[in-house]
Amino acid sequence: MQNDFFSKQSDFYAQYRPTYPKELFTFILSLIENRSKVWDVATGNGQAAISLASYFNEVYASDLSENQLSHASKLSNIIYHKELAEECSLPDESVDLITVATAIHWFNLESFYKQVERVLKPNGVLIAWSYGGCKINPAVDAVIDPFSFEFLFDYWAAGAKMNWIDRYASLTMPFTIQTAPAFAATAQYNMMEVMNYMYSWSGTQEYIRVHQKNPLLLIKNDLEKAWGNPEERKQINWPLHMKWCRK
Repeated sequence: MQNDFFSKQSDFYAQYRPTYPKELFTFILSLIENRSKVWDVATGNGQAAISLASYFNEVYASDLSENQLSHASKLSNIIYHKELAEECSLPDESVDLITVATAIHWFNLESFYKQVERVLKPNGVLIAWSYGGCKINPAVDAVIDPFSFEFLFDYWAAGAKMNWIDRYASLTMPFTIQTAPAFAATAQYNMMEVMNYMYSWSGTQEYIRVHQKNPLLLIKNDLEKAWGNPEERKQINWPLHMKWCRK
């Protein structure tokens, strides 16, 4: 993963991206016997790493963005390290689990999977999950979805498009792919918090880079009409798509 799409909006990413449901981690823990060390790849601001730290002796959390890592929550058993997913410095057969939350679509998979095969212990697990857009209610979705997937279409990088168009259907893995249940991340946001979440998107930031203006201002009035009282908190749902395999 050579490109860093999130450093410049890392404070918004840290505040407004969803956290993952406890049920997801309960499922992950059911797949493994040992909880010595987990590698959380492309950890960003440590959203998954924080949850994993409750269950593992050590969390090795890596990311290419020093700015993202600077916004990560610090815990004694999380080791944050700045490096590419494809150039991991962990020793051979040293981790029980590898997690990739909302990031594997950015990787050079051939190079990353060489690292997976090298650092994962026998019988260890690789699991990757992500979300591609959110659902709120029909009126609000009718404003956000066309903006996200049509208006910004040319401003999303190929990896992001693969995430929300393909939803990992074509994602390969280095070992036999296993079935996974469906999960969803949720949060209670008001309208401005949803707009801040949308501001954290790489597609939004690319539009701003090209045009020197914030595209969210173009939909603000329509979003207000659909939302109602902008201070009212609504449930935001991010359906997750997931694949996993065992060495």
